[in-house]
Parts: sequence; structure tokens; C-alpha cells
Amino acid sequence: MNLQDYFGEDQWLPRVVATLVLVVIFVIGRRLVTRYVRGDAGVLDASRRRRVFYARSAFNLGMAVALLLLWLGHLQNIMLSLTAVTVAVVLATKELIMCVSGFMLRTGAGLYSVGDWIEVNGVRGEVSDYNLLSTTVLELSPPKKGHGYTGNVIVMPNSLFLTHPVRNERLGRHYVQHPVVVTVEAGLDVCAALAWWQTETAAACTDFADEARQVSLAVDRALSADVQGPAPVVHVGTTDGALVSFQVQLFCPAARAQALEVGLSSAFLSAVAAGRFAPTPPADRAR
Repeated sequence: MNLQDYFGEDQWLPRVVATLVLVVIFVIGRRLVTRYVRGDAGVLDASRRRRVFYARSAFNLGMAVALLLLWLGHLQNIMLSLTAVTVAVVLATKELIMCVSGFMLRTGAGLYSVGDWIEVNGVRGEVSDYNLLSTTVLELSPPKKGHGYTGNVIVMPNSLFLTHPVRNERLGRHYVQHPVVVTVEAGLDVCAALAWWQTETAAACTDFADEARQVSLAVDRALSADVQGPAPVVHVGTTDGALVSFQVQLFCPAARAQALEVGLSSAFLSAVAAGRFAPTPPADRAR
């Protein structure tokens, strides 16, 4: 039978009185035992100091155990109440906690800064502001439609950064990797078309080639990786419908990406329509 059998769960006054009595008993007992161990010695040697220490520690431990047994029931109720309150607070503020955690992730990992172009959970835009709970972006058009602003302002909770990857598109000085894809009917001279693309893309990027080279070197140093650029890259392939697809990657200023795509695509299609890349007949090749 423990001490809880003598006291009801809600009888605070008897427990307080019992606590005072126990404290007095243990304090007096500790002093008597300590005085007995010390004896008449004015200066204690190492052996007696250890015995005094052990005696005090034993009484302190005994007093702590007795008080714990006396108040165990109430302590359990208090702990259960605190646990329930803690769980309720966490559930009520879950989204806020996740937003703050997302902000800490952004700060610790350096995911983005003001002016960066990011894409999170299908939302693409330029970061204009961020705080402890949210990030504000100016929505951008998809790369296929250029890189201009749509006029929409989107506020994203920082909790998205905990559950979705963040893609940072900004290479520096507003430069982007802009794709250009042109698909035409089969039957043209692919080698001649490839040569045309390589010549025309190089000519179109001539006026900003020096700046593009500097930006590319800076990006390589910052990322410790060889990022594609600054020279345009041209690929050719086929589609499921047996069409010929020319895929070009331009390293260019974002403000000029759309104009470059339109100019190169229209010039190529005009050349195809004019028969510039018509295949050479076998008889002519034989000669």
C-alpha cells in the first residue's frame, strides 16, 4: 500500500501538510547523521568527506522519492493536461509551424532571394518579397511563351517548400536557357538544315556573345559545374509521326528570348518553303 491510499486524489491540504512534515523530518535527519559522521573533527579528511557526501545524497534521494510518491497522482494529471494542451496547440498551429519551418529551410539552404525566378508546385514567377510565413512572386509566362510577366501576383505559403521541390531558374543578369523547337515534314536535307541552324543561331547571338560568355563563366564558378552555354546547341530528332524536329537551346537574355525564337523559327520555315533544303537527287549525287 502506497501513500496514495491514505489521501484522496483531490485532497490538497493533507498532501501539503504531509509534504512539510516529510521535508522537516528528512532535513533534521540529514543534519543529525551529518553531525554524527563529522564527530568532533574540525577538519575532515577525505574518507569522512566522502561519508558526509554519501549521507546527504541518501537523505536527498529519499526525500525526493517520498515526495514523488505523495504527489504522483497529481503529477500524472498535470502531465496529461499539459500533453493534451500541447497536442491541441500543435494541431491548431500546424500550418503556421510548417510555414516557419519552410522559411528556415529557405534561409538555411539559400533556396532563392529577391529577383530569382523560381518554380514551385507548378507556380513560376520572380520573387518580389518573402517573410516568415509566405513568399510573393510575380507570375511569369511558360518558357514556350517567353519569359514576360503575366500581371498576376501570387502569394505562396512557405509550407510548400517542405513538400515540393524548388527550381531556381535565374542564371544571372537575367539570362535564361531558352528552348526553340521547330518541326517540319520529312524529306529535306537534314545536314544542310543543321548547318543553317548553327550559322544562324551563332549570328543571332553575336551582339551579346561577350556578355553571355562572362555570365556563363560566373555561373560555372558559382555552381561548380559546367552549365550549357554560351554557344547555342542544336539537336535534330524525329517525332512519333515521322516528322523531323530541330531542337535549339539558346543562352540569351530573357528579354530577347521570344524575339530570337520568332525570328529564327520564321526564317527557317521560310527557307524550307523556298526549297532551300530540298534533298539532292541521286543522279546529281552520282555526277
